[in-house]
Amino acid sequence: MLFGYPPTATQNNWFHECLIQAIKEVHARVDAQQLYPPWPQILPAAYQATLRSRRGLRDRIQAYDVALRQLVSQSQRAAVLAAVTDQNRIAELLANNCNCAALSALPAAIHAAVVSLFDFAFELLTDLNIRDDQFKTIYDEVPDHICPFCGTEYFEAPGAPREALDHYLAKSLYPFAAANLKNLVPMGHKCNSNYKLATDLLYDDSGTRRVAFYPYNHGKIGVVLDCSDPFNGSTPEKPNWQIDFDPYTPAVLTWDTVFHIQERYKRDHLDEGYKAWLWEFRNWARRSGQRGDTDANLVYALTTFEQICSENGMRDKWFLKAAVFRMLRLHCENGHQRLKQFLHDLLDPSTAAVTVP
Repeated sequence: MLFGYPPTATQNNWFHECLIQAIKEVHARVDAQQLYPPWPQILPAAYQATLRSRRGLRDRIQAYDVALRQLVSQSQRAAVLAAVTDQNRIAELLANNCNCAALSALPAAIHAAVVSLFDFAFELLTDLNIRDDQFKTIYDEVPDHICPFCGTEYFEAPGAPREALDHYLAKSLYPFAAANLKNLVPMGHKCNSNYKLATDLLYDDSGTRRVAFYPYNHGKIGVVLDCSDPFNGSTPEKPNWQIDFDPYTPAVLTWDTVFHIQERYKRDHLDEGYKAWLWEFRNWARRSGQRGDTDANLVYALTTFEQICSENGMRDKWFLKAAVFRMLRLHCENGHQRLKQFLHDLLDPSTAAVTVP
């Protein structure tokens, strides 16, 4: 994840908090062998008036109560209640500082009621305007309106068809977090529908526990191409890309594995964009009077263009362009003769055409 979302986007989490309190009240009444109360008394008093008319919610909480009462073992009910709490310890789970039981580990008698209730609760976020409020907060506070999971898919402005709201911890596995804003993140269509899908961020394919970024408390990750070979890539004239990340943390491996970041960057952006970016550099240099007649002038031109790319932030893949021209500059500074000759020819105003990979 290249950058994090503002924590303020999770503050309007009242509905999730209300629902979890109601579930805990159901458990307390079942354990105490008390009757289920008239609707909406199972809800916290502060939210009863707001949610009184939500009959779908009423019916599903009551169905949860009925299903829970089928679990005659107090230890089974305790395991379900522990999952209610533990599945919502989002930041701790992603940091591998705690664990939680997935739905499949809970008694089968409770499954249908849990899925029905929390699927409905997630959909209710739209009617309650919570989803739109969350997205607007993110859109307003993040300057680059781009999916942070790839850095290449644009987000449309509030009012347009809504971006996918991904269950970061998959609701098929961890349904008690299905309406928790701390577990809900706007995500580009490709990241959401082509790559992440219902992947379990907590465990890899072999069942090994792993760590992942918490989207609402996460600093920036830089893309570094310094160790790439300027030639001998997918064609002899394209770079052989080596993509690194700064800082490299264990969560980076999960991000790259789940979203196929290196694969996508190499195939869809670096190889595809390299030729156009070289011509963009050439045209900029000629317009601005930058020369490549000496090694010093060439390095100066590369340094200046790299800075321009960096100053443009995430939009239009400028962060990838900056990494490319940093890599080219470093190789030139280190005396890569073939690359220097190619770039000298590229910037030579007397050259009408240069073969660009």
